[in-house]
Amino acid sequence: MSGREALILYKTLHRTVQKVFRGDMPAMLAARDKVCEEFTKNRNVKSETSISELINQGYEVQKILDQSVVQIQKKDEEKFQMNIRDETYMFENNPFRDDVTKEEYKMANRRSRKKGGKCDDAKKE
Repeated sequence: MSGREALILYKTLHRTVQKVFRGDMPAMLAARDKVCEEFTKNRNVKSETSISELINQGYEVQKILDQSVVQIQKKDEEKFQMNIRDETYMFENNPFRDDVTKEEYKMANRRSRKKGGKCDDAKKE
């Protein structure tokens, strides 16, 4: 059963690598080689629990590749284009605050680093 699961994961990872790094041959080849290397390295693992952990780790890697990795192309000297796929997870952005001066921002960052809190917390004091 676990051999079949490993084969399914192997094929899934290769498909994901092809989809994520489409058009970027060096990155695609490097990712493909890393997948092959990891599977070859763990080929002789016999413990069912270890195999299960490795398969779970592989699916986590596949999810990260599928949802978090994006390609960026340089268009001009100061312009870049981000190629976002439908599967890409859009993280929640922090709102931009235009009521803070540059000096207040720097001071809030310094205070928050000392306390281990957030910039907004340091500004309130």
